[in-house]
Amino acid sequence: MADHLTEEEQIESLKRWWKENGTGIVTGVVLALAGYFGWQWWQGKERGEAEAASNVYQGFVEALSANEGKPDNKQLTTAQSLARELKDDYAKRIYAAQASLQLAALAAEKNDLETAAKELQWVVDNSDDDALTLLAKRRLAAVKAARGETNEALELLKGDVPPSFAALYAETRGDILVQQGDKDAARAAYQEARAQLLPEQAASSRLLDLKIEGLGEAPQATDENAQDEAPAEQADDASEADKESNAQ
Repeated sequence: MADHLTEEEQIESLKRWWKENGTGIVTGVVLALAGYFGWQWWQGKERGEAEAASNVYQGFVEALSANEGKPDNKQLTTAQSLARELKDDYAKRIYAAQASLQLAALAAEKNDLETAAKELQWVVDNSDDDALTLLAKRRLAAVKAARGETNEALELLKGDVPPSFAALYAETRGDILVQQGDKDAARAAYQEARAQLLPEQAASSRLLDLKIEGLGEAPQATDENAQDEAPAEQADDASEADKESNAQ
């Protein structure tokens, strides 16, 4: 009888425990399952979108690289259409930004600077990839400078950038300052670029040296002023000596 009562007490205890905790356990299990299957669904969706974007980009590359990189009008129209699809449906994927960069480069080669600027501006405004955004901003500055918009171009190059872009940005500033006729500021920018070259960028050092040399020697303002002041002081001394001689 005692054993029987003990079993009943255990059952009652279990019922009370389940009544107090069962809802929380069920909720936790449901949430865990929902999270698991939600994660699986999201991963599947991501893979599907990535594959779809990759396929569209592959078609874009094939169209743009036709005829050894010189697509005819039909192929170019196909490439532009696929690029629009990438930007409309997969704007945050790297393929969309890469397509815009390539179209911008092609437009710049044809001296279609307006189209090049639009494509590059799209990357700056929409890409989540920092490296591609910085690259597009640098190229956009160069395009704006080529269009005569030098002040806007310099604005794009302001601010801190990662070491891998520091020399490139400084060199571009120097090119624009040369265009503006400010040789001293351009020289300083080129020297800054020279100092910030990374080991893997050493091949650019010679070009920077040539650009610096092309600006001529930096003016030695201090030495010239000192030389100008010396004759003046000598003239003042001579004047004083003449006055003393006349007084005597």
